[in-house]
Amino acid sequence: MKMELTLLNCLWLILPLLAWNLILGPSINDPHVTSDAHSPPWLLIAENVPRILVFALPVLTPLLHGSDWLSTLPKAGMAVYIIGTLVYFCSCLPLLLAPASTWSNSPAGLLDPRLTPYLSFLGIAQLGGSRLYGCISAVFIFFHTWHGMQNL
Repeated sequence: MKMELTLLNCLWLILPLLAWNLILGPSINDPHVTSDAHSPPWLLIAENVPRILVFALPVLTPLLHGSDWLSTLPKAGMAVYIIGTLVYFCSCLPLLLAPASTWSNSPAGLLDPRLTPYLSFLGIAQLGGSRLYGCISAVFIFFHTWHGMQNL
């Protein structure tokens, strides 16, 4: 993976996810989703270190460009990114629109928003040609989901 600071980087792909979380995240105030009370401190650290990397590394990950787009990997990466982002946004909607529903209070409904961002991250990894980013994202999603399971 080539790390360089350029304007044509994967930051543009992480911005919709970041904006969604910053704007709508505070609206989700269900303790089953937001509480850290049941999680040990080491788990919170293990979740937050890769979280920082997942949101910071795209700045240093240039997007594939030019003739690189002729291969199927970037096309598949864009499809995975778009579908994954839409699935992630949709997985959050029940928690925002119907927090008292059966789905929003089920383990699947509570864990979906923690699992589905990996599809977006996987698409970003493919579009940036970075296996490292894909691996760090998997570690983040693992601990992020584990943290969510502590509240079930």
